[in-house]
Amino acid sequence: MEIASLPIIDLESFVEGDAATKQQISQAAVDACESAGFFYVSGHGIEEQVFESAKRAALEFFRMPSEFKAKVHISQFPHHRGYGGHHDVYPDVSKGGDIREAYKVALDLSEDDPDYQAGITLYGPNVWPREMPEFKEALSCAYDHFQVLSNTIFRLFAVGLGQTEEFFAPLLEKPASVMNVNYYAPVPQDGVSEPSGIGAHNDYEAFAMLWQDGVKGLQIQSLSGEWQAVEPVPETLVINIGELMQHWTNDRFRATPHRVINVSGRERVSLACFGNTNYHALIECIDSCCSADEPARYPPVLAGDYLMAAIKRTYAYA
Repeated sequence: MEIASLPIIDLESFVEGDAATKQQISQAAVDACESAGFFYVSGHGIEEQVFESAKRAALEFFRMPSEFKAKVHISQFPHHRGYGGHHDVYPDVSKGGDIREAYKVALDLSEDDPDYQAGITLYGPNVWPREMPEFKEALSCAYDHFQVLSNTIFRLFAVGLGQTEEFFAPLLEKPASVMNVNYYAPVPQDGVSEPSGIGAHNDYEAFAMLWQDGVKGLQIQSLSGEWQAVEPVPETLVINIGELMQHWTNDRFRATPHRVINVSGRERVSLACFGNTNYHALIECIDSCCSADEPARYPPVLAGDYLMAAIKRTYAYA
């Protein structure tokens, strides 16, 4: 399979650079968003140990008996957190449910949070197996680091779209952002067993930030329709555009179909955290992405409404 040729964007240079440097780097990111819809970032500021600790904790959890994991199954809770197993998610309806396991973590809010009290699904406390305090600590640490990175990515996009660096900032407090810790079990390559993976889909959030553990599996669909491998590159993360950002930019940024197929014969773990605004943010075409000749193609929509519609069509429990 052909390997996707994706640029590596140096975020450290963006954060520390002067205005001209910021513009140059953000333009490179915009170019990638308009073509492949995917790129790598280096200099993201998250030490590898954060991800490795999360991986170790995740493997300990995912290797537990099914009865143990069922205690924290996502269907047992009202706010889209916890464990999901095989066939619980079906992003590619033609394929059926995914053969993978995942654990969902989001912004950890108390039960007296007004949005949680109002029944808003993406807000509330996280769910944890009480017997595994290290699992909670490691995954919470990774999530918190991803949120710092998410704010930087939003600033990168703002500059590239001709806005002030803090253009998105008012919408980023209390983000409706979820992190999936994905586990792809090794499946015998016997010509009969279906490999573990995720069916072809677009992400529906603003963007995704992905750590791969070195085991291959991620593939993206090129403009010509061919599938290309996105190789794990040491000390980088993969960033890809979701549908909310595609709508926000009037199709200027591309939400690219992608999938995961684990044929390595090894366990594979990835951490995918989605960059989002708060639940109540109004997503409408950014002024630099539309004009009299290029009017807005999508009606304004509340971010939370869009996310919940996608969840309801993708998750079996919903």
